[in-house]
Amino acid sequence: MEETKTQKRLNLRPVHESDIAQYLISNPAFFIRHPEVLDTVEIPHPMKGSISLVEAQQKRLKEQIHLLTTRMHDVNNIACHNANIFRTFFGLYNDLYQCKSVREIVDLLNDTCRAYLFIPCTHLWINEDRVADFQNPLDAELFMDIREFSAVCNDIMKREKVSLGKLTEHERKIIFSDDDFVFSRALVRMGEFGDLGILAFGHADSNHYHENLDTFFIEQLADYIALLLPRFIRFCR
Repeated sequence: MEETKTQKRLNLRPVHESDIAQYLISNPAFFIRHPEVLDTVEIPHPMKGSISLVEAQQKRLKEQIHLLTTRMHDVNNIACHNANIFRTFFGLYNDLYQCKSVREIVDLLNDTCRAYLFIPCTHLWINEDRVADFQNPLDAELFMDIREFSAVCNDIMKREKVSLGKLTEHERKIIFSDDDFVFSRALVRMGEFGDLGILAFGHADSNHYHENLDTFFIEQLADYIALLLPRFIRFCR
């Protein structure tokens, strides 16, 4: 008697959509046993009014194929872009080693990034507070006073090693110039503690540098340039 009551309670339990979905997932042969369901079930459609279950499945598969194709296209574009950066930087490292001053390094960076990576502007700023002595008078043009350097590191970069994003007018005045046609920027702090200088890249596309962009190559480049700087500038501790 007790078993009968239990069965009745179970039978009276409302059937939810999740129960139906789970049943169909757990019983893939259902539509083989009941092929008429495929022909009779109609699904609302915003353009056609209603479509069959088979049509809905075909539409779903087409959407998934389109999504996968788009993702594969994006991955391929990223791979090609990274390969181009790798080839460019690989050749750049040897040329940088041949430079005779920091100014020459900056000029080489600008020429290379414009020609091969379509990055219109590259700047290198040295923290003036760390400079004890330097060889080339032209390198002094690349020094940034400690007040502005601290403002960039603390306020703009939020004390992070790398900062990506849209360029504000305030940032333009400190890091770039009014003549630089750039609207997004990538900033990399240099040195073991990030207090040696800042390597800055500016792009004309306001969305080019965003927080999800991989920064491996520009970080490696900044670290390499930081190793070259003591050849031209004597830094104080």
